Amino acid sequence: MKSKVIFYVLLFFMISVIFSQITELFKKEKLKNLRYQSGVIEDFTLIGINKDHYILKGRKIIEKEKEFVIDGFYLIYKTSNEDIQIMAEKGIYKKNKDTLDLFHNVRIFTQNLKLYTSFLTVLVNERRAFNSDLVTIKGKEMYTEGKNLFINLKEETLKLEDVKTVFRGS
Repeated sequence: MKSKVIFYVLLFFMISVIFSQITELFKKEKLKNLRYQSGVIEDFTLIGINKDHYILKGRKIIEKEKEFVIDGFYLIYKTSNEDIQIMAEKGIYKKNKDTLDLFHNVRIFTQNLKLYTSFLTVLVNERRAFNSDLVTIKGKEMYTEGKNLFINLKEETLKLEDVKTVFRGS
C-alpha cells in the first residue's frame, strides 16, 4: 500500500512538471506572436523647439503603425512675425509620407485673416498645403470664398480658384 501511495505521488508530481513545461512553452510561443499595434495618450500637449516653434494640443492622440490620429487638433505655429493657430476636429499624420490631413471644421487664424474649410492636406517637409473643397477667408474688411486652395508656406503665398470677394470699407 505504501508503495502505491509513493507511486501515485511521483506520478502526480511528474504530470505537474510536464504540464508546467507545456504551459510555459505556450506562453513563450504566444509572446512571440504579440505585435505592437497602437498607443493612446489623452489630453496631451507637445512642444517643438528646433527650426520650427510650435505647440500641439489635442484631446487624444492614437499612434498606429504608420500614422498618428489626433482628435481635437489644435496647433499654435510660431513665426518671427506672428502666431498661426490651426484647428480641426481630427488630424491624421502619416509617418511614411510626412503628410498631415486635417478633417472637419478646419480653421486657420492669423493676426489679420481667418480661413475656414472642411478638409486640408499639409505636406510637412515641403511646407505646402492644399485642398479642393470650399474655402472661406475672412479679414477685417473683406470676405472671400473660393475653392482649390494652395498655400506655399516658404514663399508665404496663397492661391484660390473661383474666387468671390466682398470688400467692406471703413
